[in-house]
Formats: sequence, structure tokens, C-alpha cells
Amino acid sequence: MRVWRALLLALMGALLLAGPPAQAQPSGSAPEVSIRSVDSMALRGTTAILDLTLDIRNPGGLALPLQKLRFQLQFNGLDVAQGVSTAPVTIPAQQQAQVPVQVSVDGPTMLSLIASLPPDGMVPYVITGTAEIGQTMLQIPFTHSGAVQLALQ
Repeated sequence: MRVWRALLLALMGALLLAGPPAQAQPSGSAPEVSIRSVDSMALRGTTAILDLTLDIRNPGGLALPLQKLRFQLQFNGLDVAQGVSTAPVTIPAQQQAQVPVQVSVDGPTMLSLIASLPPDGMVPYVITGTAEIGQTMLQIPFTHSGAVQLALQ
């Protein structure tokens, strides 16, 4: 019993000396993710496939080793798609990178979106999600709203 108590006290002391876990990025420096462009849209059966280019900006003071990006996308207030980018990319401090992703949108949602497009094709969007940093599995949330041209090709 005393051996267990001594081991437990030693472990607790080591944890206290180690301090709080370090984060890969300081708080307040979440990546800024926006849609740069909708590059193409193709129909496959009852599904529309959108090729997007995301702009990912690293406002932090350290390089951002992005392993995975999970996101939800709204166009014109409609929940359109969920996506995942799994191509690892390291974004230097205070710089940005473009990351291509592909998302699937069901046919009825896409038709509703197309029916409400203004003549210039500009559509407001909201993108929210998490960025998985390095091998740490640390997930940093992000959200961004803007407008992008949805060109029908």
C-alpha cells in the first residue's frame, strides 16, 4: 500500500512540475480559412461535385504544420457540404497557402442554390471547422464568412 502511495505522489509531483501541456499554436492565432474560388462544378448522377480552392492563412509566429482540415460549408444560408482536406501542408508564420478540396453536394440542395443565384453569381458563404495540427491531434477551430463567385460551367 505504501509503495502505491509513494508512486502516486511521485507521479503527481512530476505532473505538477511539468506544468500545463504546451500548444502548437498560441491561442488567438487560429488559421484563417476562406474560399478563394469555386473552380468547377460537375454533375454525377444526383450529386454535384465542387472543386474548391481554400486560402489558409497562418497569422501566428510559428510555422503551422497542418495535417487535416475538417469543415462545414454554407452557401446563401443553406447547409451545402462537409469536407476534409488530408493533404499535409506546412504554412510558414505570417504566410498563406492554397489548398484544393473537393466536396459533394446533393442535387436538390444544389438546384435550390442555383435557383437563388444573383446574375453576377456571387454567393455569400460561411465555412466553419477545425484544423488538425501536426502529429499532436490538436484541433484548432476556425470560422469565416465571405462571398465567392459560383460559376456554372
